[in-house]
Amino acid sequence: MIDTIDALHKEKFEQWLLFGQHVLFTDIRISNDIIPKKIYKYELQENDCHPFETIMIGKHITVNFEGTILSYQPIQLDKDYYRLIDEAKDIEYLPSKSITLNQYTHKMTKNLISNKTR
Repeated sequence: MIDTIDALHKEKFEQWLLFGQHVLFTDIRISNDIIPKKIYKYELQENDCHPFETIMIGKHITVNFEGTILSYQPIQLDKDYYRLIDEAKDIEYLPSKSITLNQYTHKMTKNLISNKTR
C-alpha cells in the first residue's frame, strides 16, 4: 500500500486511456488520505476466472483487487459508484514510458491550457 505522500510522488505509473481518458495505473493500493486535490482515485477489479482481465472500476474494490487508477478528470460511474469495463474496447495501454504523478499533472494541466486557448 502506498500510504505516504513521499511514496506516492516516487511511484512510476503506467499510462492508459480508459474510456478515452488519459489515466495512470499502478497495481498497488493507494490510501485515500494522500490523494492530492483535483486528482480522482478509482480501483479496478479483475475477473475471478481470468486473472489480470479487468472487469470493473469503482470507488473501492474489496474482492479481486487489480490496481489503482488516478485521473485528472472524473470517470462516470453508476449510482452505486461502479462501472463495468470491457477491456478490449474500454482500455488502451499506451506505449509511453511510466511517469510520476507530478509529470502527469503537469502534462494534463498543460493540455487543458492549450485546449482553452484554441
